[in-house]
Amino acid sequence: MEEAMYQITHWCQEYYGDGFFLMMAIVSYIYLFAHGKNEKKRLIYPIALLVFCVLNPLLYFLVFYQIIYWRMFWVIPDALVIACAVTKLVKASEKMLDKVLILVMVLAFLIYNGTNVYENGGFTFIQNPEKVDQPVKEVCDIMLELEDSPRCILPRPLLTQARQYSGQIQTMYGRNVQGYILDANEDQWGMFYKMESGTVNFNFIFRVASEQGYHFVVTYEWHEALKSVLEKYHFREVDVVGDYRIYYSGGE
Repeated sequence: MEEAMYQITHWCQEYYGDGFFLMMAIVSYIYLFAHGKNEKKRLIYPIALLVFCVLNPLLYFLVFYQIIYWRMFWVIPDALVIACAVTKLVKASEKMLDKVLILVMVLAFLIYNGTNVYENGGFTFIQNPEKVDQPVKEVCDIMLELEDSPRCILPRPLLTQARQYSGQIQTMYGRNVQGYILDANEDQWGMFYKMESGTVNFNFIFRVASEQGYHFVVTYEWHEALKSVLEKYHFREVDVVGDYRIYYSGGE
């Protein structure tokens, strides 16, 4: 249980950052508990039950450690409670000037202490309606042009976006090889590590692809297979798109 508490504390700190948002949420909970009869029944008590479940070390030990734990904090509606508390405080003020001052002060406080998530480096401008990286779209289009339901082995950056682009694309593995929810089997783990290795074993990759019926192998552009290896397993290089090379064994 001590390890569970340590993990819970760690992810709380990771999720709430410097604690500013958590502080505002706690103040809002206390205010609504003290001054909101209806909010106490409709919000505070149900949320308290959610918090008890999410921060429960026993449940963490039995269940939550197997999933991406910090996502459990999404079920706690802190932002809603802050909004309700500020709205109630504004409504409780009798003078219009006081209402405006309270609202402006809270907004200024949020803007000054908050951060713009779009400036954190995790967001990029999308060039297509499917909302995937342009090279991913081009790689997928090439595979879909050659086969209706292409079975493929992909490098890490394409794993989620390829399936997002088209449900017809059948990948050997997905995010399960990165520890997300479902476990990968031995073949999937082995292939993933071979694909991401600095020195790629193309004999292994194309042999397994050929044996298991994966007609497409997409590698990083700097991983170029020898012609002799391609011929041995009846693959050919179809195209180079951005940082990716597309190999194909069908259509012959």
